[in-house]
Amino acid sequence: MRARADGEEAKTLNSLERVQATLSHQEPDKVPFFDFLYNRLSLRKFVGQARLTRERIMRVWLSLGFDIVCPGFDAMRGYAPKRISRNVHVNEWGVKSRFKDGMSWYVDGSIKGRSDLDGFVPPDPEAEGRTETLEWALREHGDRVACAPAVSGAFTQAWTMTGFATFARALHADPSFAHRLLRLVNKYSIEMGRISIDLGARLIWIADDYGGSSGPMISPAHFRTFILPLLKTMVGDFKRRGAWVLLHCDGNVASIVSDIVGTGVDAFHPIERKAGMDLGMMKARFGDIVTLIGNLEASHLIPWGRPEQIDEQIRECLSIGAPGSGYIFASDHSIHPAISAERARFVFSRAGRYRRYRKDATG
Repeated sequence: MRARADGEEAKTLNSLERVQATLSHQEPDKVPFFDFLYNRLSLRKFVGQARLTRERIMRVWLSLGFDIVCPGFDAMRGYAPKRISRNVHVNEWGVKSRFKDGMSWYVDGSIKGRSDLDGFVPPDPEAEGRTETLEWALREHGDRVACAPAVSGAFTQAWTMTGFATFARALHADPSFAHRLLRLVNKYSIEMGRISIDLGARLIWIADDYGGSSGPMISPAHFRTFILPLLKTMVGDFKRRGAWVLLHCDGNVASIVSDIVGTGVDAFHPIERKAGMDLGMMKARFGDIVTLIGNLEASHLIPWGRPEQIDEQIRECLSIGAPGSGYIFASDHSIHPAISAERARFVFSRAGRYRRYRKDATG
């Protein structure tokens, strides 16, 4: 880790430089900002118009001061989800979702056993139009902003394809089926990451939620048998290609976090406070080797807390996470529909008061 010497002036960095310095555990000029803001209901609160375009979404992210943005992948050109009832659709992965009030709600998966998997053809990662938004973001903003597309981790994508109960039973009763499904998903996500890196992405998110409100969603033993080797393979592949690897993992994963950090991920998000994840513990144990992202409580504090309560927790996050670098400010989940645009703006505006590294102290 490197901190500036007393009297050394901080160079003003652009967002990409700021994030790369932080991931390198070098002290930047300011603590970088990030959050996941992707829900269409949430975005419309900022845009003020029903039609969301990539340009408008990017303007929202940049207006909040995000140093990392997450341009999504697109469906292949001309694709439309299969409708199986009035409000229920099936996507390219066989995942059934119900659309209500502008939001998508998970219903079930379509892969219930070996025969379903035998007949399943995964999406084509090289399909026309798949990376159109990413290519635009890299072309227009990639030299100044950390554009980090997100690929799916094996666990979440696999269980949504089967339904959680079916997947959990397979871990015990049909492990070869579970392994086969997980490898299929992992192979696709690795290919999407490779394509992204070849296009110029310098950071890659792996999005995979291993934790629930009180602990991992599957046993640590099953995690280490089924999931960890695939995560390690994916992280290693992306890092060998020169990318920074950021892991998004909701929930309480304290019992397996050493395993996760041991895969070589460069950053861990969101350190979910409401699930019991402790930023101080994470900083003490792993702050020298992994960049920590998040921990501002988003379920209750941001939407309904008093301004002084939000301010206090912002300062707490920065005082714990920022010293010595290796911290990116964000909520402990996302900017979800219960958070107003005004509240989100308040959070990042207020955090802006405290984010600058001083030449004689951090924080």
